Amino acid sequence: MIDDEKPKDRHEGSKFTVVHCKGALDSYIEALNHVNAKKHKAFTRGMIQQIARLAEGHRMSKANFPQEGGLPKRKGQHRAKKFNALKRIPVRGYCWLSEKHKNTYFISHYVFKDYDDLKESDTNRVGNNWRRIEENGDER
Repeated sequence: MIDDEKPKDRHEGSKFTVVHCKGALDSYIEALNHVNAKKHKAFTRGMIQQIARLAEGHRMSKANFPQEGGLPKRKGQHRAKKFNALKRIPVRGYCWLSEKHKNTYFISHYVFKDYDDLKESDTNRVGNNWRRIEENGDER
C-alpha cells in the first residue's frame, strides 16, 4: 500500500484533531487485508473521509460512529466514559475523545470485525492506550 493511500498519523480538522495511537496504522493494514484487494483504495478513501468528518466536527450517525464500550474509570468516577468505533464494515477503528488533550480524538486500533459482540481484548487494548495517554502522558 502506498503512503498516500492510508490514513495519516494525525488529522487536523477545524474542530478536532484525530491522532492514531502507536501501532494503530499497522492494525489498519492488518484489518484491511480482510477486505477484497480490489476495494482497498476505495475502502481506505472512505475511512479517511470518515476521519475527516470527525475532525471537522460533523455529526456522526450512530450507525457509523457507535458507542462500543467503557473506558477505565478514574478515581472517584462513578460511571465509566465510553469509547466509540469508526465503523466501516467490515473494519472498525476504536477511539475516544481525550480529557487531557483538548479537542483530540485518539484512535487506539483497528480490527476486522465479522462478529457482533465487542471482544474483551479490544476493550483492554483501548484501555491500555487510554491509560498510557490520559494517565501517563504519552502523546501517542
